[in-house]
Amino acid sequence: MTYTLKLETFNGSVKTISLPSKGAVAQFISTYPTQLPVGVSVRVACDSLGISGTMRGTLIPSNSN
Repeated sequence: MTYTLKLETFNGSVKTISLPSKGAVAQFISTYPTQLPVGVSVRVACDSLGISGTMRGTLIPSNSN
């Protein structure tokens, strides 16, 4: 069974991602915010697991001067 995550930005863009297991979904949800810059939020939902919520970015951009 595959699990489909729906990611939606607050400007309306929607993307779906298929993951192979519950563990893969959990790993994605725990690591994806570290890839988003601070101040960026994405709605996430997985109907088959009953998951929905908002992920907020935790990545602080480095100043490469």
